[in-house]
Amino acid sequence: MSAHRGATPWRWTDADGAALPLLCRVEQIRVCPQGGALASRARQRGHVVGWDTTWLHVCFERDHAFVVLRAHLVRALDPDQSQGPA
Repeated sequence: MSAHRGATPWRWTDADGAALPLLCRVEQIRVCPQGGALASRARQRGHVVGWDTTWLHVCFERDHAFVVLRAHLVRALDPDQSQGPA
C-alpha cells in the first residue's frame, strides 16, 4: 500500500471496498463465527467504535453488544439508507 506524503492510507474497508471511518454505520452481511460474525446478528446494524491490528470493533444497535469482527463481514451503510424504511 503506498501513500502520498501527508496522506494516511485507509486500512479498514468493508466487503465492497468502502472505507470504514470511526462511528460509521455498518450492517453485518456475512456469517463467520471464527471472524466474530454470528448468525444471530446477520443483517443487524451498528457503529464502528474502534479498531486494532486485526479486528474491527462494532457496537450493535439492537442489543448494544460490543463485538469484534473482521471488516470484510460488514458493509458500510449509505447515510440515506442507514435509518431504514420510514
